[in-house]
Amino acid sequence: MSPNLVLMTGPDLRHRYFINRLNREFPITCVFIETLSYPEIEPSSPKDQAAWDWFFTRRGEYETQTFADSETWPLKNKPRVIRVPEGGINSADTLISIQAQHPDLIILFGTSLIGPSVLERFPDRTLNLHVGISGQYRGSSCNFWPIHDERLDCLGATVMRINAGIDTGEILAQETIALEEQDTEQTLMGKSLILGVDLTIQIVHQWMKGNRTPLPLEANGKLFLKNDFKPEAVSRVKEMVEGGHLTFLIRKHLKPNEKLI
Repeated sequence: MSPNLVLMTGPDLRHRYFINRLNREFPITCVFIETLSYPEIEPSSPKDQAAWDWFFTRRGEYETQTFADSETWPLKNKPRVIRVPEGGINSADTLISIQAQHPDLIILFGTSLIGPSVLERFPDRTLNLHVGISGQYRGSSCNFWPIHDERLDCLGATVMRINAGIDTGEILAQETIALEEQDTEQTLMGKSLILGVDLTIQIVHQWMKGNRTPLPLEANGKLFLKNDFKPEAVSRVKEMVEGGHLTFLIRKHLKPNEKLI
């Protein structure tokens, strides 16, 4: 018997892929969709503005190509959808709505930080899909920063129990992505999400079988917040892509013993 699943996520196409991929596998009782906004960014130069536009154009094209088909998948059911204003995920009204669903599991992806009202009411039943390796990178855009930092071995996903910290909960599943020579910055980031959803599905199946043993987080990774994602960082990644350095790093990762020029 499938557990009573409640999802909490954002409104974008990648969030809808998360919903649809899980709903293709399991009936979903309810989906809470939080309105999300991003910090107002003013690029400091035409170069940074061009990089900013370049990145989000490429992301939109990639996500449409990769995730839009999920909107046409046959699903297990049509879950109830509750819209939540930004920051309202911890409100008293939202808690009442969650309680009304009688969830066995609550799974989050891409929302605001969940507060103690939910965690205390549903201990050990509130999970998070983190598109990063939590022992190395925590917080926001953790499928971007390993590219920026030239640490491609830290691209991956983690499914964890949520605690009071930021991505510091006990780990239920964690893996790094498989790199391919033709990867771009967008496919690397997208693979982290696809892997993370696959891991989430594995965890739900394990949960149904009573296998719920977590692993402790052995290290606290670097913490990045939304405000850290700035045009200057995107401009560096654009230079890595267009100058061939990202391809070089991928090839070096794939063929560590070869001398690459």
